[in-house]
Amino acid sequence: MRDDVFVTSLAIDWADVPDKGVYPFNVPAIASLRALDLGQPITFFCGENGTGKSTLLEAMGIAYGLNPEGGSRNYTFSVHDGHSELCDHVRLLKGICRPRDSFLVRSDTLFNLISEMDALEDDQRYFGGRSLHARSHGEGILTLVSRRFGGEGFYVLDEPETGLSQLGQVALLAEIVRLANAGSQLVVATHSPILLSAPGAVIYQFEDEVRRVGLEQTMEWDALHRFLEDPDRLLAEFLNS
Repeated sequence: MRDDVFVTSLAIDWADVPDKGVYPFNVPAIASLRALDLGQPITFFCGENGTGKSTLLEAMGIAYGLNPEGGSRNYTFSVHDGHSELCDHVRLLKGICRPRDSFLVRSDTLFNLISEMDALEDDQRYFGGRSLHARSHGEGILTLVSRRFGGEGFYVLDEPETGLSQLGQVALLAEIVRLANAGSQLVVATHSPILLSAPGAVIYQFEDEVRRVGLEQTMEWDALHRFLEDPDRLLAEFLNS
């Protein structure tokens, strides 16, 4: 664990949860969770859909004070109030350092976030007066990360690879590494084995429980290699299931 990160760990206060049998507290991975070490510049959450990684990431961002639908502490817009109650029971242990910047990006609410950025004229400040709406979804996320995010920031990203080509994901990986090298801390939920290859990153896989794993132990890495080794066989498995 490094002493220069902004959030060193995350815990769930189970004693304060009124009903552990309802969503999202009954999701197996979340139900198994007591604490996670976040004491490194890059942390990834990975795993199959529905295992709780995005739910926990969102709750962490809200518990940190970020707007539930994306943005910084200064963003207050809300188009759809759909976040879970998990944020009320997440406890973050913060380091002695404070970030110069913080930001939450959710792929599913990116359109609303960009609209708010336009209203606040952030397009003028960061993107040369050209709204991110004028770019594709993937280009919008990559531009947001590369031109809005600076050093010494705390950044929470939910599936930022959505809409990006494989080379686009490599470009995003480079931005994540650049930010980490500039003193930032990033916590990212992803399905991308490309992003998961970030040097020095800690990876937590969400299944029936949350486990710390290496890159080659992730389901994303395994699925990619199984497909590349024999795409017809893997396709047949799904067709016959």
